[in-house]
Amino acid sequence: MKDKPKLTLVSDNPTLRKYYVPLTRIEVELYPVVANNFEEAIYKANSGKMEPVVKKITLDESHTNDAYLSTQVPTETLFARQIDHFELDIKDFEYPIPSKRS
Repeated sequence: MKDKPKLTLVSDNPTLRKYYVPLTRIEVELYPVVANNFEEAIYKANSGKMEPVVKKITLDESHTNDAYLSTQVPTETLFARQIDHFELDIKDFEYPIPSKRS
């Protein structure tokens, strides 16, 4: 027992394996678009014809349910995971309405 070290370095432990754990972060920004109908609003937004963002919602996963042995995980698997523990950050942006001069 005298020759054996009391502490073992984690990096020297041959039984440890490296795992990769995903923590998801999703951001949604809401932009106002003036249009006659849904289709026109979508067309204008996709063309970049929208006003500045008015609301931003961020979902941050705080605790994960998954671990992988490799980074070679199909993208659809990562984005289709169930997220049980998360925090939401909701920000509202207000912009002053420009005054009209006569």
